[in-house]
Amino acid sequence: MKEIWLVLREQIKYFPVILRLARYETRAKYMDHSLGVLWDIINPVMQIATYWLVFGVGLRQGGETDGVPYIGWLVIGQAVWLFLNTSFMDATWSIRNNVRQVSKMNFPISIMPSVRTWINVIPFFITLAVGVVIAVLSGVHLTPHAFQFIYYFFAMLVFLHALGIFNATITVLFPDYQQLIQTIMRFVFWFSGAVIDIAQKLGPTHARIGRLIEMNPFYYLIAGVRDSFLSTGWVWDHPSQNIAFWSFVLVVLLLGSHLHLKFRAYFADLV
Repeated sequence: MKEIWLVLREQIKYFPVILRLARYETRAKYMDHSLGVLWDIINPVMQIATYWLVFGVGLRQGGETDGVPYIGWLVIGQAVWLFLNTSFMDATWSIRNNVRQVSKMNFPISIMPSVRTWINVIPFFITLAVGVVIAVLSGVHLTPHAFQFIYYFFAMLVFLHALGIFNATITVLFPDYQQLIQTIMRFVFWFSGAVIDIAQKLGPTHARIGRLIEMNPFYYLIAGVRDSFLSTGWVWDHPSQNIAFWSFVLVVLLLGSHLHLKFRAYFADLV
């Protein structure tokens, strides 16, 4: 637990640096593009539109999911998935690609995964807002459930920090790990509930498999944000999922912090 606190203390102490680096890298990323940061909005909107045409119009002919219009359900879920997946993958290579530059500066390398997360926060909020507006225009009424989003956003940040510090450290030690993660995430996408709720589709005949899918942390966060804005449930309605999620986060955070502190003095030599 001491190692977890040491890494978390670095995140808190250097949080202003994290935000400054996130702003700088966002500007640098689109310096040569006329539309600039608008591409962070255009790309996810086009991707969401593609899934809506395939699943919403093509396969489902509209309809509802969990008692709400599919388009609002889809956009909110996709907004969360895109934020988690992009931040997750960016954090995986964040230390390996920046270790030599950061080693010459006056802040710890452990903040680099967090920088990648905060780069994606504003596009996430904009895409999520679009989904909420679409849901409201489709007849969904916002209720006090929406305040749950504060909890789920905090859970997303902790989850991404835990996986970020773990994956970024492993990628320095074993470069092929990043390719493995990319392959796994393509598979996880279909079980995350982002475009189709497989756990619900399985029905009572495969209840055990459905419950196992619901323990997926990506599913937990996506379903939780949907519960918040579509008023379909409270966080305390799922005690087993809450326990599974935070247990997973704690274990990964412990392993990631331990490995990071143990090997970071050698990062520059390993890259």
